[in-house]
Amino acid sequence: MKILALSGSLRAESINSAVLRTVRHLASASIEVCLFSGLGDLPLYNPDLENAPPAVAQQLRNEVAVADALLIASPEYAHGVTGTIKNALDWLVAFEGFADKPVAVLNATPRAHHADAALRETLITMSATLIEAASITLPLPSANIGEADLLAAPEIASLLTGVLAKIERAVKTSTAMKPYLGSSLYIDSQHSSIVAQAAKLADGCADDEEIAKRCFEFVRDEIKHSWDYRLNPVTCKASEVLTYGTGYCYAKSHLLAALLRANGILAGLCYQRLTLEADGSSYCLHGLNAVYLKRYGWYRMDARGNKPGVAAEFCPPLEKLAFTLVDPLEQDLPGILAEPLPAVVKTLTENQTVEQVYDRLPDIE
Repeated sequence: MKILALSGSLRAESINSAVLRTVRHLASASIEVCLFSGLGDLPLYNPDLENAPPAVAQQLRNEVAVADALLIASPEYAHGVTGTIKNALDWLVAFEGFADKPVAVLNATPRAHHADAALRETLITMSATLIEAASITLPLPSANIGEADLLAAPEIASLLTGVLAKIERAVKTSTAMKPYLGSSLYIDSQHSSIVAQAAKLADGCADDEEIAKRCFEFVRDEIKHSWDYRLNPVTCKASEVLTYGTGYCYAKSHLLAALLRANGILAGLCYQRLTLEADGSSYCLHGLNAVYLKRYGWYRMDARGNKPGVAAEFCPPLEKLAFTLVDPLEQDLPGILAEPLPAVVKTLTENQTVEQVYDRLPDIE
């Protein structure tokens, strides 16, 4: 794993630079910490140079792109961040390689809370993924200590070792979560119609929970369940479901996942195995969703569409799904999937009418 370290101070005896060099010394063999030394050479950001940035700005962007995470330590000047670090971030605002980058912030001076808060706000506005657990204020005994003193202080060394461990854990989690934000053939969250509808649903929302509720209710209430309404065509891709306004539960789950991902919210697919007949003579899969909410973690919801006897709601942390398991062979399939099951895709893409789909509903052993 590679961590790019940025110091907001250009002083040779900077405590912030010393902290970052100490982190480099403490890193295990599996972690490479690189301190970028060219911030003082960066010219003031000029939007006119965006398409052809100076060499040092391009070098910064290249190193940010290949880094798994950033670690920033910066002093406070007049209750604000330093021009050095602000200028560096300005060169990264429009750089796609910075978006969603895991970033941790170290504050070397407990009283410098104004700059620390401002820096965090800037990073969040720039769509960085702030690693809160690794962003700490260090209880340094003095501002006039160097690497040797820091390494010799057990408490400081322990805290910085912990920072490295938390960054590594966050990077691994971020990598594992990426598929739940991705756009694909059937969850085509970057399709222009999906992007437009997602933005419309998110307009005026205060947080991810409110966005998720709006997306859920839109798919549940505005997209008609194909079998309930006997509506063709058979849809599978999220954009098709949105265009035609109809879909089986599986297809509706593709649309809901796409709308959430288009809004930058982690979303996956879940399945249940349910009985089709009261006597348990036949079974099929039922498609629903899981969304990752900051307050609760993964939360399942079912947007198949309500009708008499079916009343699914969005009320986290309580689940209120369309169906409860009543038969011994019914089950919640384990796991949250980033992509639809092949059996589901086969059923939706190889049958031409809703009646044909109903006669061949997917199932598993």
